[in-house]
Amino acid sequence: ELEKYKDIAGLKNAAEDKRKRLNTEKENLKKRKDLFKKVIESLHSQYEDEKNDLNVNETHSHLANLERKWQHYEQNNFVMKEFIESKTREGDYKPISKGVDDLLAEYNKVIMKRLQ
Repeated sequence: ELEKYKDIAGLKNAAEDKRKRLNTEKENLKKRKDLFKKVIESLHSQYEDEKNDLNVNETHSHLANLERKWQHYEQNNFVMKEFIESKTREGDYKPISKGVDDLLAEYNKVIMKRLQ
């Protein structure tokens, strides 16, 4: 390794070449960055123009209002379905009826045993 570091002039030249290459690459990347920034600004401007045109459009406004109403109706629909389901579960008498029938059958067996 000492051999490598003995050639100070060569190391300086290599470092200078690397510095120049990195500076050139930095400049190229800076240019690319500026170019991309301009493209993005242009696209953003185009997007904003299209968005403004769309907001002015009567059909779009009407469609947006209809979509909001639809969402509202869907939400009401969901709430009503949940309500109906809960009330159906509350009013489900079959499990209670089965329990009563079972108890009645058991009582009848007990009464029949006592009568015999």
